[in-house]
Amino acid sequence: MRLIHALWAALVLSFSGCAVMSVSECQVADWMEVGQRDGASGRYHRFAQYEKACAKGNIQPNHSLYEVGYTKGRFDYCQPDSIFYASLNGAGSYQICPYAQHAELKPYHDIAAQYYQAKKAQDEWFDELERYQNYLLDPKLTKENRDSYIRRIRELKIKQERIEFNYFDAERKLTRFQREHGL
Repeated sequence: MRLIHALWAALVLSFSGCAVMSVSECQVADWMEVGQRDGASGRYHRFAQYEKACAKGNIQPNHSLYEVGYTKGRFDYCQPDSIFYASLNGAGSYQICPYAQHAELKPYHDIAAQYYQAKKAQDEWFDELERYQNYLLDPKLTKENRDSYIRRIRELKIKQERIEFNYFDAERKLTRFQREHGL
């Protein structure tokens, strides 16, 4: 079951960065599939963007097929586990879902997004610390730069406790939420 959710999240992420269609893509598009893909990936309605892109080739996308697909895709996306796994990867939002579902979906988004942000902050902190430590290995380093890098490393080490606390707290809450909700 978790593998299915992980695959679903990967699918959502793979479509989240797609650009608007080219004219050649407009010519062969299955508009129901395009709508379903947009809805299933948690995107807001993009039909107007497709119309504009396809107009360059004098092609009119099928609005009714797009709507049917979008509605189905959005229904699939607007499930607690889909929102959770997409948010865990930094891509989820419950905002495109019907307003009546917001109260149910918000906790799934919030706990996963909190973990994602804490993990991202920890990774960025570690990368920056490692970068400055590597700078110190340069034998041609000037005294001014060395002093500057050492100051920055000290600043980063001061932040370490807060960043690690936020990460471990988010991880603990995430684990508890997953256990309580069977994720």
